[in-house]
Amino acid sequence: MSHSSGDTAPVPIVAMPRAWFTAEEVASALVLSESLIRQLTLHGDLPCRRVGRLIRYTQSDIDAFIDSRENHAYRGLSTGGRTSSTHSA
Repeated sequence: MSHSSGDTAPVPIVAMPRAWFTAEEVASALVLSESLIRQLTLHGDLPCRRVGRLIRYTQSDIDAFIDSRENHAYRGLSTGGRTSSTHSA
């Protein structure tokens, strides 16, 4: 297939995965308020990246936050909220 000198082949656009997310996007994804996201960030509970004055989050930041919540949430519920002790019948 020949092209005249004026023809150029279309350049394919490659979809790149998102590397950086805003607080608004993280809030929406986690179904939390944006103000809570900012508070968690300020207290160091939600890791972030600073780019100049901007605060952005990576997928690994979000995953680390979720993992930390799963490890601390609902402790003691596996025993129905009771302390583990044996009961005599």
